[in-house]
Amino acid sequence: MFKRKGQSTLEYVIILTAIVAAVIIASKMVGGKVESSLNAVSTKMDTKVQSMNLGGN
Repeated sequence: MFKRKGQSTLEYVIILTAIVAAVIIASKMVGGKVESSLNAVSTKMDTKVQSMNLGGN
């Protein structure tokens, strides 16, 4: 009988490539939304800190 080591390795490479591609695509789709959310929170926090009277100066 033939050994299927080469074919099995190729199957694993194809599966791994598909998983990596899915992760990259998902990160690109979600990345912009996360960045805009963090920017919005940062802006709101900065506005609140600026409006506080800390009495230090």
